[in-house]
Amino acid sequence: MTQTPSDDEEICLPSDTLQILQEFLAEKAAAEEDLEENWQLSQFWYDEETISILTGACREISPGENFKIGLFSCPSLYKSVSSALPNVHLFEYDERFLRQDQNCVFYDYTKGRNNKTLEEFHHYFDLVLADPPFLSEECISKTAEVLHSVLKPDGKIILCSGVVVTPWAEKYLHLRPCNFQPRHKRNLGNEFASFANFNLDHFIQRK
Repeated sequence: MTQTPSDDEEICLPSDTLQILQEFLAEKAAAEEDLEENWQLSQFWYDEETISILTGACREISPGENFKIGLFSCPSLYKSVSSALPNVHLFEYDERFLRQDQNCVFYDYTKGRNNKTLEEFHHYFDLVLADPPFLSEECISKTAEVLHSVLKPDGKIILCSGVVVTPWAEKYLHLRPCNFQPRHKRNLGNEFASFANFNLDHFIQRK
């Protein structure tokens, strides 16, 4: 006769099952914690005001539930924007973020339009917001290839980057500087700016 454990008896798992469970719980905890910037990946988090302003702008720009937003290399925005709007994807090289949400997609800007992971997003987004990791012409031009690939023909682009990329933002993305200046949690040496192919400042609301 098979005995079943009583409520007071401790249930022991096999060692291999226990190890798998512990690894799962550790990964879950790591995914839920506040992730620190990885400077080797040129990551710099926005401050809370910038996150709030850009989230509010996305909300103002969006006309409804079917509006699709792609965030490229700006993971500090994802939690706020995806909480405010339903159709948001994050494209990020840092694999720590890929464990957090099924809408977080691996993305390597150096592959440009040849990103295999982006094929299903061809002309998919109504709005893309990008903060390329490096202030170089190569980075802006390759990022531009990606954004042109995933953006709808009449879509909107917001680029947050250093003032130094101004000529490349115009050359490769046909963007103009805006008055809004994104700020970061840490004081960085470069002067930052925003660029867009529409009147972004019209949608900026400051507290």
